[in-house]
Amino acid sequence: MRKIIAAWLVAAPMAASALPQQAPQQAQQPEPAVRDLSLPPPLSDELIRQAVRAVVAEDPHPVDPATRTAGAFGTTSPTVRDKMSAAFEQAKVPDCLHEDALKLQPAYIGPIAVVGPYSLPWVISAIIRGKCR
Repeated sequence: MRKIIAAWLVAAPMAASALPQQAPQQAQQPEPAVRDLSLPPPLSDELIRQAVRAVVAEDPHPVDPATRTAGAFGTTSPTVRDKMSAAFEQAKVPDCLHEDALKLQPAYIGPIAVVGPYSLPWVISAIIRGKCR
């Protein structure tokens, strides 16, 4: 098998050099006057420059994203009031009968999360420890 592969590796470059070289086509065919409109236009540097100039001409002074509002609900950066509301919401002790009862004491056995009625011992433990109200 090795002999066959070695013989092929030696013969392949020789076979390629024995093939007649094709002359490069000097005369390029002129582009047809009617172009297929289903194909996108060929990209060139000049076409890209024209597109950029057209966009800049439409809006020469774009709005800075930091000062622009994010829709009808406020600005992109949170205000002090939003930060404080989020901090209070995160810090408050959850109710023991709601879905976030185990927020401060998650129910895990190693890497496995315990959910549903099987998490009842963790809820009882959270009540005793004062992790939920």
